[in-house]
Amino acid sequence: MSFIQQYTILLFFCTLLLSCGSNDYTPKQRAYPKAALPAEHTYQTYQYNPCPFTFEYPSYAKMVRDTVFFNEPTENPCWMDINFDGLNASLHLSYKEIKGKNTLAKLAEDAHKMNSKHVIRADFMEDSLITTPNGVEGMYYTVGGNAASPIQFVLSDTVQHFVWASLYFNSTPNADSIAPILKFVKKDVDHLIQTFKWK
Repeated sequence: MSFIQQYTILLFFCTLLLSCGSNDYTPKQRAYPKAALPAEHTYQTYQYNPCPFTFEYPSYAKMVRDTVFFNEPTENPCWMDINFDGLNASLHLSYKEIKGKNTLAKLAEDAHKMNSKHVIRADFMEDSLITTPNGVEGMYYTVGGNAASPIQFVLSDTVQHFVWASLYFNSTPNADSIAPILKFVKKDVDHLIQTFKWK
């Protein structure tokens, strides 16, 4: 064996011994990324002529109208997402007219079925009645635990109009990690409901 080969082998073993010499290892503590929440809640009015309603939504959110649903055109131009881009959340809002097969009972049952899908991963699900000074009525659902959608609601005039909305976070559901953001966004959702008006 040549001197260079012996030297290379010796150098390899020295490096191996030195790299294994310290057992001091401190794992990083588990933590969640910190979200930069807006300094205050500010709002703007959403008003789009084809839609039979108006409401106020956060000025730091982006309104995007849905045009496609499962590769098909949406039923009407009043399906939309309110995207909280900096907070990694979206409020999906869809509108249906109460007529024909779309009775109030059927639309309410469809919304309840959708809400029930979140119960599988939820710790709890609470519902409460909505009645606003603007004469808007509906139902508010709070879903606890690691559910995909922690807040959902339906609004209706019980005669002609029906709106269903659901808040989603664009990440794996984890109640602990989204708690501060959810608390902040809930205030915006509640404000939307309180300012919602039928035209």
